[in-house]
Amino acid sequence: MRDLVSVTLVTLVLVLAACTHDKSTPSQPAPAAQVKTPSFVPPTAEQAYRLQDDCSRRGEAILKSNFVSSALTHDQVSRYNATTNRCYVRLEVHAMDLTELDKHDYSTYLYDGQTGELLGDFTVKPGGARGFLGFGCFDSSCVEEKVAACMSGKECEPE
Repeated sequence: MRDLVSVTLVTLVLVLAACTHDKSTPSQPAPAAQVKTPSFVPPTAEQAYRLQDDCSRRGEAILKSNFVSSALTHDQVSRYNATTNRCYVRLEVHAMDLTELDKHDYSTYLYDGQTGELLGDFTVKPGGARGFLGFGCFDSSCVEEKVAACMSGKECEPE
């Protein structure tokens, strides 16, 4: 009888211990729970339209804040890049009189539209000499390619 009571008590303790263990949280997550969500979700068409409109206003503000001499003029093109979720503004400064392009520098600047930060620039000087800055490039053609990539909606990697 004593053995029967001992076995019953041991069984009861094991059953109670099993009941108090929470089985609802597995020690290993299910494979579906391991799926990573993308860090960047592209905007909807309506959001992209608003972002491009905002980018255009930012480009106009950069143009207005840039002063040039009376012999020069400047133009800007702004683009919202959905790949990088950024606004880029290309500002070009050149001779006002197009027949005098060979007498003045022709400069192209790329700005981050959200921050106003200059990301890179390149200049063609009279006589063909070139100057450049940005993107960690070692020649002006590299900067020109990076500016074109940013403005065309491709990956843009400013330094």
